[in-house]
Amino acid sequence: MKKIFLAIPLLALCTVQAHAQRGVSVTEKPRPEYDPIGIHIGAFTVKPKLTAGVEFNDNIYATENDTESDAISLIAPQFDVRSNWSRHALNLAAGLKAGLYASESDEDFLDSNLSLNGRLDVQRESYLTGAVGIQRLHEERTSPDASNAWKEPAEYTKSNADMSYLHGLGRTSLTAGAGITDIDYSSVPLISGASDDLRERDRSLKNVNARLAYELLPTVKPFLAGRYEWRDYDRSEARRDSDGYRLGLGTGFDLGGVTTGEIFAGYMQQDYDDREAINGAWFGLNLLWNVTELTSIKGNVQSSIKETTLGDSTGINAIDAGVRIDHELLRNLLVGAYFNYTNDDYESIDLTDTYYTVGPRVTYLVNRYLSAEASYGHETRDSDEKTREYTENIFMLSLTGKY
Repeated sequence: MKKIFLAIPLLALCTVQAHAQRGVSVTEKPRPEYDPIGIHIGAFTVKPKLTAGVEFNDNIYATENDTESDAISLIAPQFDVRSNWSRHALNLAAGLKAGLYASESDEDFLDSNLSLNGRLDVQRESYLTGAVGIQRLHEERTSPDASNAWKEPAEYTKSNADMSYLHGLGRTSLTAGAGITDIDYSSVPLISGASDDLRERDRSLKNVNARLAYELLPTVKPFLAGRYEWRDYDRSEARRDSDGYRLGLGTGFDLGGVTTGEIFAGYMQQDYDDREAINGAWFGLNLLWNVTELTSIKGNVQSSIKETTLGDSTGINAIDAGVRIDHELLRNLLVGAYFNYTNDDYESIDLTDTYYTVGPRVTYLVNRYLSAEASYGHETRDSDEKTREYTENIFMLSLTGKY
């Protein structure tokens, strides 16, 4: 489930202290004595990282009754390669994440990712960006489309390509882009001994998008944004092909120099070939509030139309929201907490799922090469269909080495 953050009331922003760093949260601000230096190879910097940890989950199958707990060993090597050019940019990222279950070995997973992105500077205020990537992932048991009949998690490949061009002319800027994402599922074995062919979920998602912005004031930048989407399933018998659009008005803002964000509202609609259309309000808010130099709050809320293959449902009219608070207790000791909320309203069937996730986190920076983290997460799904409900508690300890 996608994790994003709830807005903080704007009335509270008047208490912002102007000495906090603009546009950067407590967890993201530079710490030269703890930040990795990387390996410099010509015009590139390579930053390797290795995370190892252990996780305890008291409900690994995300079930209402007869819950199973297990300990999971995690290891995740990755590296980033970034250019150091004065103009243009080229970046490469790759990584693996393996999970080994102490008892339920059928739940073991190995995820991987590889991506390349870059920027071509055309003029001082104009540039072209592009990105391609491929991921091999597994579907979490908490996924709304996951089945308890599966013997092991479903696996799928997700590949994407995106390109956009931004042209600036004084206070006005125009951004136009296009993207495609392709998702392909593998068959998954069933507890009964048969297998579940998930090819009906294979699909491609295409979009074109544009955004026209104007700098009305140094701290206020209104914009008009639009996007058109095509969602095509590989197997026509799935009858879930659709196309639709999003259109909204919004503004970026900077309040007091330490509170930045963006807010928009508009309309969204997705028309399906053989199913009922989904439409409604399209809105969102992103906010960063640096309360002081030591405390920051991030917030976000977003509406969307999600895909699903559950029953005869057309799709999901969804709202995701959350809030995250981080505090620098010491220069090398960070504490934080988050709360996430998701409401999934399934169209064409009488079903609504509501997710609540909450938990604290502590990060200790030993030095520029090593850090440790401890976290706890509590997640609950309430549903109109009681058999879909579950409660899950996850404890995790990890060490990260980086250079």
